[in-house]
Amino acid sequence: MAEQHSNHPQKRPAEGTARRHKRGGAHRALTVIGTLLLVFAITCSFLACFAAVYIKTVILPQTELDVADYPMNLSSTIYYTDPETGAVSEYETLHGDQNRVWVAYSEIPQNLIHAAVAIEDRRFYDHHGVDWIRTAKSILTMFTGGSIQGGSTITQQLIKNLTTYDDVTVKRKVLEIFRALEFDKKYSKEQTLEWYLNYIYFGRRSYGVYTASYAYFGKSVDQLSLAECASLISITNNPSLYDPYTHPDQNNYRRGLVLDAMCKEGYISEAERDAAKSEVLTFQSASAGDQNSTVYSWYTEQVITDVTNDLIKTYDYSETVARDLVYSGGLEIYACVDPKIQSAVNEIYSNVENLPYTSASGQQLQSAIVIVDPRGNVVGLSGKIGEKTAKDTRGWNRATRTIRQPGSSIKPLAVYAPALEMGLITPYSVFEDSPPMLLENSPWPSNVNHRYTGLMTVSNAVTNSTNTVAVRVLQKVTPQVAFEYLEDKFGVDPNHLVVSRMINGKEYSDIGYSQMALGGLTDGVSTLDMAGAYSVFPRDGVYIKPRTYSKVVDSNGKELLTQETEGKAVLKEKTTYYVNQMLKDVVNDGSGTYASFPGMTIAGKTGSTNSNNDRWFVGYTPYYTAAVWVGYDNPERVKASGNPAASLWKKVMSQVHEGLENKDFTKPEGLVSVSYCLDSGLKATDKCRSDMRGSRVAVGYLFPEDVPTQSCDLHTMVEVCTGSPILNDSGEPTGRYHLAGEFCPETSTGDDGEPVKGRTSVAVLNLTREYLGGVIPEDDAYLLRSVEAAGTCTVHTSEISEEPEPYDPSQFDITDPSTWPSEEHDPEFDPGDPSTWPTAGGHPSSPEPGESGSHTQEPTHTPNTTQPPAAHTPEPSQSAGGGGEDPLLPPGA
Repeated sequence: MAEQHSNHPQKRPAEGTARRHKRGGAHRALTVIGTLLLVFAITCSFLACFAAVYIKTVILPQTELDVADYPMNLSSTIYYTDPETGAVSEYETLHGDQNRVWVAYSEIPQNLIHAAVAIEDRRFYDHHGVDWIRTAKSILTMFTGGSIQGGSTITQQLIKNLTTYDDVTVKRKVLEIFRALEFDKKYSKEQTLEWYLNYIYFGRRSYGVYTASYAYFGKSVDQLSLAECASLISITNNPSLYDPYTHPDQNNYRRGLVLDAMCKEGYISEAERDAAKSEVLTFQSASAGDQNSTVYSWYTEQVITDVTNDLIKTYDYSETVARDLVYSGGLEIYACVDPKIQSAVNEIYSNVENLPYTSASGQQLQSAIVIVDPRGNVVGLSGKIGEKTAKDTRGWNRATRTIRQPGSSIKPLAVYAPALEMGLITPYSVFEDSPPMLLENSPWPSNVNHRYTGLMTVSNAVTNSTNTVAVRVLQKVTPQVAFEYLEDKFGVDPNHLVVSRMINGKEYSDIGYSQMALGGLTDGVSTLDMAGAYSVFPRDGVYIKPRTYSKVVDSNGKELLTQETEGKAVLKEKTTYYVNQMLKDVVNDGSGTYASFPGMTIAGKTGSTNSNNDRWFVGYTPYYTAAVWVGYDNPERVKASGNPAASLWKKVMSQVHEGLENKDFTKPEGLVSVSYCLDSGLKATDKCRSDMRGSRVAVGYLFPEDVPTQSCDLHTMVEVCTGSPILNDSGEPTGRYHLAGEFCPETSTGDDGEPVKGRTSVAVLNLTREYLGGVIPEDDAYLLRSVEAAGTCTVHTSEISEEPEPYDPSQFDITDPSTWPSEEHDPEFDPGDPSTWPTAGGHPSSPEPGESGSHTQEPTHTPNTTQPPAAHTPEPSQSAGGGGEDPLLPPGA
């Protein structure tokens, strides 16, 4: 027994250990579970906090939606301010779009209301804007891989119709829920249904029950039967699938579902349901379309567009709601139009004879114009050449929507203004007019006239729209900076500029030399873009975004929208002064002469594309800036005399400026006069004045910090012979001369005061240049190397014999040998033969007419014949023979 007893203690410790291990395991499990629950709780708390902050800071500020406060049956009015008197006057009244007529809740049949509630949101009258049961089912579906859509109440559907925020995301769904809750607090169920049924889409361009009733049944909404109400509501679920014209069976099937739902909810009896199901419906063959017959001007339509877009942007309204508010919300819209200017625009642009060109395919050449005043107001515009008709209503406004490549009109914006602003150039800086690079092994770019003149000032390059110089200046600016100037300084719409875009596997970008220097943009710019950008120059460097209206006030006097005219200084006054001076030269002496009219200071720039599909002129005066585009809607080559864009600009702007006093642009203080060399841009020297081509010295005005401190060192003096011009292949003088040779006489003035050709000093260019692509600039002929290669004078090739001075017979005295004629003067003279002596009347060898040629009477004494005559050496004559036409002599000749 003792042995058995002694065995028990050996088992019990093992059992105890097992129990302890089991209790320990359970404890550890509870600890792990507790920890997980704690982590989960803390995580949920954090998420809840984050969610609360997100809802408070992001969601709740966007929940306010007060559009239902506005009446939708009041005409809106556009006003303008008279620029002379400052009085506000009515410009035009907007009439509601006939494609939507508002129907009050009391005028909507109850069957239509009940049909909508029964099939779309059966708990509509019980929830507060959100059906949480349906929402929970929708969320569960989303987490199980289904769509996030679904579960929307009538209130939520209305909010989607009223706003632009309709992307299918969690954020949109959350915002929609909170907006619905807020909307239901503020508005009654009747108001919600009224707005819902007036804004829901019924297909076939029919918005709202009024339009849909006429479109499908040809009757007013209050005359609809139960079956017709169910049929209309059926369409809203999927307007394409349940269209009664194209899918009558589907519409009939859906109508049955609607009627069943109405019966189930107790809105109609089974008998009414069955009767409505069996009713044969007759649909009218009609389309709602746009019924608006009012033809507004292009300006008025742009005001409508701008206000609509700003309402969408500011209040998150849908386009449909915003446009209805503009037409029928009783708004007061204060436009920036100047009726006199718009009248001038309408007069020119309504007459197609002012642009009488058609393309090879029969298209009418089109145009657009935008006119901006110094305050940024768009005072006039047109989006079409030719009379505006009802077909153009809500049509394509070319002034704001057409975007085309600007060609050379981009140069002042993207090249020259940035370079001046950055201090890289002055108007008198000199660049080579020759291709600076190779493109596909060909010299690029080429000029329009395919000429390369060589050294050229920036001012002349602007006047002549020289492509090569624009590219060379852009190399200093860089395309990236030029792009930034267009967008940041000149306000070109960022949507029109391309940073990077893949098209058919190829990357396109507007950040490049062709794009920025020559205007070859991927898409282009609008006429409004260009008018706004160029208005910076006459405004002394201040950019103001162009505006068509100043403010919008609702029917209760609340200001809904406002557009300030506060500008932003984007350029120095110095820069705009330089640009203004150069662009005045474009109009006076360059490619913009077609825009010039007397009595007004005008500056501007032309533009055309390589294919000549688009023509531009953007010009300005101290009073207004206007941009004109000309081209075909489907791009084709513009074949027109002169520059049609500049001609249209002149026709409009000459009327706009009638009676206005001429004045110049701002001339800042501190300008100094400077004489500079056209070949170097540096201080002119006497050598610059002595150039073989004529003086290369010009006078201009610069600010003190821009005045060159170095003198020109490009010219070197050489001796040329003006009697030996260099001829071209046709034998005509080129204005150049051969170098003087050892036998060339000095240039002098003859007895008749005319220059005598000969040796003179002129200056030629002494520089080394790179001939990229084999292009030789025209001024290369005036380089020292070229002049030396032409060789020396081909006329004076040997020493010219000198003729003695004429002998005066009256000085002859036989007793004075020094007075005797030399052998050169008279080889026959013999002191011992009186018959050879010169007579007082002339040379013995040249007797007077009628004389025998005898000499004077024999003297009384005979000279010593053994004494030789005194030697006599006359001074050589300064005259030298030379033949040919006398070309224009260089200075100092």
